Amino acid sequence: MKKLALYFHTLKYLKFAQLFHRILKRFKHPKVSFVKGQRADVSCQWQIIELCEQKFINETDVDFLNHPGSVNTPVDWNNEKEEKLWLYNLHYFDDLNSFASESRHSLQSYWINKWIDENPAIKGGNGWEPYTISLRIVNWSKAFLSGLKADDKMLNSLAQQADFLSQDLEKHLLGNHYFVNLKALFFAGCYLKGKNADKWLALALDGYESELREQVLSDGGCFELTPMYHAIMLTDLLDLVNLSNVFPSRFSNSLVELTKQTIIKMFGWLDIMSLGDDKVSFFNDSAFGIAPENNILRAYATKLGFTVNQLEIPDENLLVYNLHNSGYVSAKTSNMSLIADLASIGPSYIPGHAHADSLSFELSLGKSRIFVNSGTSLYGLSEERLRQRGTSAHNTVVLNERNSSEVWSGFRVARRAEIGNRVVGKVSKEQWVKFSASHNGYKKQGINCIHHRTWKVSLIDCEISDVIQGEFNSAVGALHLHPEIKVNYIDSSLCMIYTLDYEIELEIIGADLFIVDSTWHPEFGVVMASKKLILKYNQSQVTYKIKWKNL
Repeated sequence: MKKLALYFHTLKYLKFAQLFHRILKRFKHPKVSFVKGQRADVSCQWQIIELCEQKFINETDVDFLNHPGSVNTPVDWNNEKEEKLWLYNLHYFDDLNSFASESRHSLQSYWINKWIDENPAIKGGNGWEPYTISLRIVNWSKAFLSGLKADDKMLNSLAQQADFLSQDLEKHLLGNHYFVNLKALFFAGCYLKGKNADKWLALALDGYESELREQVLSDGGCFELTPMYHAIMLTDLLDLVNLSNVFPSRFSNSLVELTKQTIIKMFGWLDIMSLGDDKVSFFNDSAFGIAPENNILRAYATKLGFTVNQLEIPDENLLVYNLHNSGYVSAKTSNMSLIADLASIGPSYIPGHAHADSLSFELSLGKSRIFVNSGTSLYGLSEERLRQRGTSAHNTVVLNERNSSEVWSGFRVARRAEIGNRVVGKVSKEQWVKFSASHNGYKKQGINCIHHRTWKVSLIDCEISDVIQGEFNSAVGALHLHPEIKVNYIDSSLCMIYTLDYEIELEIIGADLFIVDSTWHPEFGVVMASKKLILKYNQSQVTYKIKWKNL
């Protein structure tokens, strides 16, 4: 019965189109066809930007997600001993747009030919799943536009992949998967020419505008509410503007202008949702090393003619950013950044990258992260994946040892928290701001409690007040510390926290404070030892008083 309830509370949010296409996929399979690939004429030069670290080390060795491996035989492309995500990365070909790519063109051509020879469409495998095809089509096309020589064998393979993808769009999933399918069809439809290319481009044009308007919210945030995937989608849009400059006859002016306006909004959101080190915050599935870093994205935008300036705040000023549509709130000064999750867990019909992190927050001082959500180091179906998605891995409160939203499997959510009573004030003359919200995630799971949290932030301190309305057996708060942070335990209500530049006093009222060992996961495949502050609530109202000063 419990598993049945999980499925019911998960599936009831799906769109009819998702259910329809899930059924359709069982009966309709893409056909493998030979398609001749012919390169289209270009109108201007592709703007080259290098986005990531090297992936192909030599003719056998590779490195993805901080995990080295090798491809010695055709079987290794689908090696069951490797994690699924690692195998997907093997087929993406991100290396073609990595740092110092030009110096490794011969090696990259070797890997393209190796992939073609050892991954025939008729055999399927990880390389012929629509998401991996989509990323590979884009990476090959960008590399060819950047100067990597493409022979007939490569062009024919590219065309075959695009034809296969066009029959297998991920409408059963939607979200970022369907969007990258459309992006790939744009690239194949522009870089190649002929009737098939026209057909692929028409499919892309048919879905693009509506998906763009839905997936990028009015405040500039990607609707999946994960800063990492936001940065990935921003890269996608920059690529499409780049493509429109090379093939202007294939894009309408209105579509290009809509994309450019969206890019500007997304840069604003990215700045607000980044901490003092100018890197993304860790809400939902987020980590470093997957999306390009902020400074690289700005450099890319500048190459394309955008004027993108990093957010700057005058000294002795406190600004509050209320991201109405995506739900987050950020209070910032010139040396402090606090980002709070007053948001839903994500789009109701595709919360696959959601964590049970309602009312969590992150805080940085200067360039140092202080309080951090614990990050994401893996996907899949493991207990560790569930733990990283769970409430205790975030800076919020666990009631009765349950998660605030019912995350399960690798990418599923059943009963989920809803945000209510969301209030965001304005900055006062005395330079402080207050904002608050509550969620009913525990109540929806049978615990008759509402968690209400209020932040009051100034230039030199932050006070967080929790109120648990209802009856509960246990309530435990958490504050995860960045691995570089030092902590000095004073007593059960007080500790001192240190960075190289700041001293922070943390006083707790209404709970007992403990320090335990923990881990932080800044990248896939990375586990770093850290400390975690545990707060065992002994009453229904608890206050955190956080004060900081320069050393």
